Amino acid sequence: LGDVYKRQLVANAVFLAERLLAERDCEDHRNVLAECYLAEQKPYKAYEVLKECRSDANRYLFAVACFKLNKLKEAERALQPHQEIGQRTLLGGMVPRTENVPNGASGLYLLGQINERQQQWSSAKEAYLQALELNPTLWCAYERVCRLGHELPNKIFNETKMLRFEASGRRNASCSFIATSISRTLRSSPQRSAKKQMEEEGEAEQTQAGGGGGNASSGTKVSRGLNTYNLKASIISGSNQSVVNSFTINFDEGSSISSMRVSRAQPGSITAGSLSPNPNLTQAGKSGRKAPPPQAGQQGGQQDQRQMASFSIYSGQGQGQGPGQGQGQAQGVPQQKSSPHVNISLVGPSPAPVKDLMGLLVRLGQAYSHMCLYMMEEAISFFQQLPPKHFNSSWTKVLVGRCYLETTRYSEAERYFAEAFQMEPYRLEGLEYYSTCLWHLKKGVDLAYVANAALERSLYAPESWICVGNCFSLQKEHENALKFFSRAIQLNPTFAYAHCLCGHEYVYNEDWARAKRCFEQALSYDIRNYNAWWGLGNICLKQEKFDKAADHFSHALSINGKNPVLYTYLGMTMACKDALEEALRNFEKAEMLDKNNVLNKFQKANVLVRMGHFDLALKELDRLRLLMPRESPIPVLMGKIYKKLGKNDKAHYFFNIALDLESKESQKIKGLIESLHTQNEFNEDFEL
Repeated sequence: LGDVYKRQLVANAVFLAERLLAERDCEDHRNVLAECYLAEQKPYKAYEVLKECRSDANRYLFAVACFKLNKLKEAERALQPHQEIGQRTLLGGMVPRTENVPNGASGLYLLGQINERQQQWSSAKEAYLQALELNPTLWCAYERVCRLGHELPNKIFNETKMLRFEASGRRNASCSFIATSISRTLRSSPQRSAKKQMEEEGEAEQTQAGGGGGNASSGTKVSRGLNTYNLKASIISGSNQSVVNSFTINFDEGSSISSMRVSRAQPGSITAGSLSPNPNLTQAGKSGRKAPPPQAGQQGGQQDQRQMASFSIYSGQGQGQGPGQGQGQAQGVPQQKSSPHVNISLVGPSPAPVKDLMGLLVRLGQAYSHMCLYMMEEAISFFQQLPPKHFNSSWTKVLVGRCYLETTRYSEAERYFAEAFQMEPYRLEGLEYYSTCLWHLKKGVDLAYVANAALERSLYAPESWICVGNCFSLQKEHENALKFFSRAIQLNPTFAYAHCLCGHEYVYNEDWARAKRCFEQALSYDIRNYNAWWGLGNICLKQEKFDKAADHFSHALSINGKNPVLYTYLGMTMACKDALEEALRNFEKAEMLDKNNVLNKFQKANVLVRMGHFDLALKELDRLRLLMPRESPIPVLMGKIYKKLGKNDKAHYFFNIALDLESKESQKIKGLIESLHTQNEFNEDFEL
């Protein structure tokens, strides 16, 4: 069954698991069947199979099924069966969640997702932090913490937690291999000095000469530093408890997990390029007993330079047996019958790989947390300090592109997005931001190409349909854009960005009620989505609810205090409330963040006119004309200022320029020209 499941033959695994449950109905068999149902993307079946189960493993799977079915209260009860929902007390005392939640860090991460979905933000953050306390490599939990506005990468990613995690029994082989591989890469990268590398190579050669004599005779290669693992494995039969085979795997420079070769016919020490016998393990394979300890001449160099890991594969009728049980059975302890299974016990990497892994996670965590806190300049700086192999990855380039997008530097953002998707055309995560960047740049052809490429990759990814929706939105086909954004929401109902885009399209259609619902729905999934807060403020501004609009814009600025557009809209709101001084301060803040923000310059000029600072207003409009020479409201406002100053010739000149640029408002502009010879005042508001 396990072999079938690993080969992605899920339908066959379901069939066999159902036969297993029919043979004997127990919680272990229900657990196997539920896993198959979840792999089959049928959580409703897993829900029915597990709803009467009480074991920790089944409680976790039942919570997963409930979460997928959006039965959040039941999912929380499954993870915390002895606690009131929303409380942490049991019999009058404080009970840590780690004692109640099954599956350790994974269960706490799931609990955080459940709390976040129920808008219990503080409880969700606490669960994520506890998950990271147990497993500091749980990056997905760190991402969620950052999105909730938390910044503690140095406290989360440290060597002490990692070593405790490795010693806790929750470790796995992949974590150890990743740590060692990262250490090998970082320690051999070009950034390190040649002198340092030569010193390490010399030390490794001395170690090999001094302590590796025993293995040198058999042709075994002693690798440098911490780049070598020895894995001792014994395959034990369930019937006679005899050792069938054992071997040692030696990971060398340049080797990988996928490329290692293991020979069961001749036990021995395997390197990347050679196969040589190991007398100790060969003897163990023949006798079924433990190999004798190495001689004094064999100790020291090799065992100090290698990290040991062992795993045992048990075959029998029982389940739940660990390495300790296997040893007991080898000494004559009776074996309980159960289904065959695999139990892996692995000693984690030594402190040097742990230090390198934690150091890399700290640097990645600093960059990511600053990005989530919308400190984009600092985030870009941290990303650029990453090792070249990580900075040049598509994952990093997508995040750097998003940083530039948030600071309205669309050209730089487009360059990083294009490089990322050129490296990995199959990566759809981040395409929603790439398509928005192209929308701002008005590059319809490029946007259509990206949308077509995304649809060819997957019709079931919400990012694909967001790209298509942005294409239609750019063409002012808002109804069609709404259809495709709605399709993205159908594929992922918790996609806050898709809800925001729907809200913007409803604003274009002046459907305020639906737009408001979309923005509120986005906030229910992401409370720190400043785009949704801006959308609510924009609706209130258009409805002339200026106090509410100011509150929403201020809330958005409390999340992202470096977005120039937010300061501009808050300044516009203050101007509508006749708070001209405060409006001018907000326009100046926006100008400090983005000197080429044309909307900000025009609104600032309007406020300067209302304050009577005509010369300053004309200077702003002169600079604005260089940026946007085809916008008629700019010469119209300049004409009004010159008329106010009594310079009718210049006013007539700018009114004529506006008349050549604008056809829809030609009657109003002609009226302004006629007013130069009368006493009538025209106070129409022209907007960009």
